[in-house]
Amino acid sequence: MLVIPTLNEEEALRSLMQEASPLFPRIVVVDGHSSDRTREIAQSLGATVFLQEFGPGKGCGVRTAMKFFLSQEAEILGIIDGDSTNIPRDLVPLIETVRAGEADIALGSRTLGERDPESMNWITIASNRVVSYLLSAKYGGKFTDVQTGYWAFSRNAVQRLLPHLRSTRFEIEIEIFAKARSHGLVLKELPVGFRKRLGNTKFNFGLRMRNLYFAFKYILSLRTLN
Repeated sequence: MLVIPTLNEEEALRSLMQEASPLFPRIVVVDGHSSDRTREIAQSLGATVFLQEFGPGKGCGVRTAMKFFLSQEAEILGIIDGDSTNIPRDLVPLIETVRAGEADIALGSRTLGERDPESMNWITIASNRVVSYLLSAKYGGKFTDVQTGYWAFSRNAVQRLLPHLRSTRFEIEIEIFAKARSHGLVLKELPVGFRKRLGNTKFNFGLRMRNLYFAFKYILSLRTLN
């Protein structure tokens, strides 16, 4: 099952779903109460569409996606962003890695993969590398992109993680990484591509600072995370 969290992504969603549809027989769009035509476009292209729970923000969308996934019979959950920066075909190797039992969770590294020019500014690249290095040092491993939008989860991983997730916004990726490692889940990172987004970004300076706050909260934690 492929899930795409969205918020006002009418400029990007049509082309993204047209890429994804031949690869994923079941596409679910979890929408954060968009004010544009996002839900209408998703429905017209055959996606299952519903509104996210828990509140506003990407973290709530991801948690809603996990809750819905557990209500279904699918065994693997794939998630990508809805702004067309993520390339659907690059999620396939992550899903196959989980399907083969090589990891409980596979995440995509935009650092190791090919990026379109101007898809990530130097501040984003630098802060992501620092956060990834420090979190790797804290929880073990050599991960390069813990704030990625590419994820594949086994059913067992979602069952173990979801009760412990509290994030509401973009810090959800950092929380997933930290709590997955803290609870002994096996993570594997694979290279993925990254494109310049379509439409306006929601990741502003305030949200970047929020992400850094949570990153250092986990880095400095002295106990096992709940």
